[in-house]
Amino acid sequence: MDIEKIEVDDEWEWYIGQLFYKLIEKKSNINCVVELAPGFKYKIAYALERMNFKGILYIIDANSNVIEYVVNKYKQILPNAKIVGICKDFSDAIEDLPEKIDLFLANHVIDDMLIENYITKANYNRMFDQKEEGDKYLKLWESFANDDVNSEKIIENIFDSFKDFFDKKEINNIVISQYRSNLFFLGKDENVEKLVRKCFNKINLLINSDKNIQTLLDFYPFGDDERYLGKELLNNTQNEKNWLVGRPKRNK
Repeated sequence: MDIEKIEVDDEWEWYIGQLFYKLIEKKSNINCVVELAPGFKYKIAYALERMNFKGILYIIDANSNVIEYVVNKYKQILPNAKIVGICKDFSDAIEDLPEKIDLFLANHVIDDMLIENYITKANYNRMFDQKEEGDKYLKLWESFANDDVNSEKIIENIFDSFKDFFDKKEINNIVISQYRSNLFFLGKDENVEKLVRKCFNKINLLINSDKNIQTLLDFYPFGDDERYLGKELLNNTQNEKNWLVGRPKRNK
């Protein structure tokens, strides 16, 4: 795969990065960061850039093409940080992480984790690399949403991975986003949202949430740019219900 030809909306990357920054800017002593499953994106790199991050960042993603791309991209944005790519599934990567983690970050990962667990790894990587998000993608989600037995099992497996991670590591801060995807604005996300929200809420049970998150999210990175002031957008990306911010309950 030619990673030089990957197309990314840099403005959107920067925008979401600023939301993460607002949620972590008051955190102190951030030297060890873990990011889960960025895909071919670099939103969190922009958040860490605002913090002048100079520590070590571990990036977990099971797709080798993703790891190759993001490690190179993050090194450009964060030249003073050490970037370590871990090409493994989340549950398998836990053993490669340090015992103490200052900050765990994950942007919009739950939908990818769900669908990855539903189909074979080979097919998932092919779909991910080729960005198949048309009717075939929607039909896959419809099938998944109607498969009650497997969907419950997969949600439980993902929950167990997060619980195992939180139990085994000393994590000081967590920020996880799961705003609704572009399919929401096309009116085609019903099946996705049904499963994603169930898994998201289950993971939330593992976290002692910070207070007043909405206050931090009520800001406008692009000022009066009307493209980023729409009610539907703000009620999605900048709504506290779509963010998990806090620390694991075991680390009170």
